[in-house]
Amino acid sequence: MIDFKEKIKKFTSEPGRVFGLIYPYILVVIIGIGFIYLSNLDNIARQNVTPIPPDTTQVTDIPVVEPRTIPPVNIIEVSKSTPELLAQGKENYTTICASCHGEQGLGDGPAGISLNPLPRNFTNKDGWKNGPKLSQIYQTLEEGIPGSGMISYNYLPPVDRIALAHYIRDTFVPDPPVNSEGELMALDQTYSLSQGKEIPAQIPVQKAVDIIVKESSTSIQDISQKLNKIYSDRNVAQIFGKITSNEIKALTTLNSNKSWKQDYQRFINSIVYNVNRNGFNNNIFKLSSNDWDLLYSYMNGLF
Repeated sequence: MIDFKEKIKKFTSEPGRVFGLIYPYILVVIIGIGFIYLSNLDNIARQNVTPIPPDTTQVTDIPVVEPRTIPPVNIIEVSKSTPELLAQGKENYTTICASCHGEQGLGDGPAGISLNPLPRNFTNKDGWKNGPKLSQIYQTLEEGIPGSGMISYNYLPPVDRIALAHYIRDTFVPDPPVNSEGELMALDQTYSLSQGKEIPAQIPVQKAVDIIVKESSTSIQDISQKLNKIYSDRNVAQIFGKITSNEIKALTTLNSNKSWKQDYQRFINSIVYNVNRNGFNNNIFKLSSNDWDLLYSYMNGLF
């Protein structure tokens, strides 16, 4: 019988035989590692750092608003529906509201299909955000409904909005609830209906800046041209150079208010007043009458 140690010695003395026996095991291990790698490929490639979302902030300028006067409204009188108010309300509804709320007030207008939430179905008593009273519909038209497609229509005169509310209530809303006198007076106080209002003009900030820059540029150019003309006249240039500490500022002072052109004494006062801060200096008090006459005559023609 061959001794066990001799078997091991004989086995290890044949490397090819040893490799042939262990090769299948090595192959299984390599395939196993390959499967593990492939199954975790998504995790290996995944970005572990939380990406920074793009900045979606939209900076918008204020809109253009034309100046207008809003006449006062007697809310007690216009709270009563009349044929004239209904006719006016129908015209406004057809022009402004029907595209979203539909011709029959069902909230099925072609422009409202893509809105979420859908436009109000006026024939349904449920789900009103503010309510179907005259004052409540007016509030909706005045303020809009945030988070919906219902914008503010406060650019319409109050009477137009009241007429619109009457038409919606009388035409679509079943058994519309009526406001108490106290509720109507509260509406008047909230929106100052009986006082009327002056709406000032409003332009976008950027446009205002552009106008100011343009005006300033034009003004500076005009002042510079006037200064060049002054120094083309030797006599006037000698006087003007002596009495000014800041020539541009001095001419700007004269240019800002030209009422001095009407009167010789006003001209003197406009220069003497606030001296040393208006571009002129104390040498103005040394001018002779002839100097003042020459300066006034020249500046009157220049401006």
